[in-house]
Amino acid sequence: MAPAELDVDWLTILPNGNSLPVLVEPQIMTPITRDCGESLVDVSSKFACLEAYRRAGWKNSCSGTHLREGVVRRLSNVESALPDSFGLVLFDGWRPLELQKELFEAAYRDSTLPEGFLAPPNEDETVPPPHVSGGTVDLTLSYNGVALELGTTFDSFINDAATAAFESVDSPVRRLRRLLCEAMWAQDFIVYSGEWWHFEYGTSRWASIRHCEGLYQRAVLVEDPQAPQDLLTL
Repeated sequence: MAPAELDVDWLTILPNGNSLPVLVEPQIMTPITRDCGESLVDVSSKFACLEAYRRAGWKNSCSGTHLREGVVRRLSNVESALPDSFGLVLFDGWRPLELQKELFEAAYRDSTLPEGFLAPPNEDETVPPPHVSGGTVDLTLSYNGVALELGTTFDSFINDAATAAFESVDSPVRRLRRLLCEAMWAQDFIVYSGEWWHFEYGTSRWASIRHCEGLYQRAVLVEDPQAPQDLLTL
């Protein structure tokens, strides 16, 4: 739901927050030479999860919303630190490489779409697409259990989706985006400049921006009778 559709005086209940900086994307991603070994966890019981791609009928989507353990801990801290009545709603987390390929090919059938909205389905295990590593989450804020559209809908590949697109004028969207970014940054996440909903931790892009070692190589779920969601790094 768009913030304007709720009967809430956002400019009164929310601080103005700090200005969102100009975000510069790295030209070269830092390879991850060794995976840290954290498992993928289905967070469906921990957070409100919309399973956007499964519900939309994408062929290679799967049930559940999976993220690495370190990401889950940090998201829990984010949600705990939000003001009263606010929470997190997750659109998407880990993706199989096959789903990344399916989404990429569908999006870039539009030859006018700029690069960057979806990562190419790279099969290099040391520089996987961010979502394929399990270290990336697409999310938004909720208010009293209602998921908020912060200026655009999820996966709207338009100029207004850019994280800092609403910085020029004070508005509910600007304050809500600042609230979300500041809460996520406090837990060491980075945001993608072109998508206000996209945050990463431990990925090769995260390592490139933070100038540190990355944590997460490519990950896939495998069936294990002892552990229904187990992690295999390739």
